[in-house]
Amino acid sequence: MKKVIPFIMLFALCSLMYKPVVSVSSSQSLAKKVIVLDPGHGGLDNGASVGKVNEDELNLKICYALKSELESRGATVYLTRTDDQDMTRRNYNYSKQDDMYLRVLKIDEYKPDLFLSIHLNSSSSGAWGSQVFYYRKSQEGERLAKCIHDSMKPVTGTKKPTSSCGFYVLRATQSTGVLVECGFLSNANERGQLKSAKYHKKLAVAISDGIENYQKSLSSGG
Repeated sequence: MKKVIPFIMLFALCSLMYKPVVSVSSSQSLAKKVIVLDPGHGGLDNGASVGKVNEDELNLKICYALKSELESRGATVYLTRTDDQDMTRRNYNYSKQDDMYLRVLKIDEYKPDLFLSIHLNSSSSGAWGSQVFYYRKSQEGERLAKCIHDSMKPVTGTKKPTSSCGFYVLRATQSTGVLVECGFLSNANERGQLKSAKYHKKLAVAISDGIENYQKSLSSGG
């Protein structure tokens, strides 16, 4: 019995000294950053479609993968839509104008540090590869687009450059944003990748790396 008591005391002491190891992300470089993700299309507007593969559904899945990755790096992330509905949330008389107007309002509501509108492309040719668009009058948008493009390039193998545009979602919002075309649904090989959850994760990591590089460029003044 005398031998048991010291063992119990030692066990109790070790229990008091033990501190559980909490698993945290190795990078919190996006802490305190608010980011809005805008999954393009939704509801009656499927976007690009090939057979039963619809852009709006994949946009949302990519955004959820991206949300998870960004949150693991410390960011606070909001989505403009979280289900298969456009912003009007009505199943009749779809209006692109109304949808885009409400989309911009939703983005501005969160007062984000930056936002990304996520889309998939389509073409009658054999085109493939990601492409990032920025509002033509936004220098910060151009910087963000280049950082994301450079980070995505090893994953998507794109040969397309970043491109300026006048898209409403980029010119009417208050914060810096870009529109990311993650690939072409019309390309059979790329469509196979874009349907894959593993590929969504790769895209999420690459885009998040690009956002981190953008934030570092702001800090360094480069």
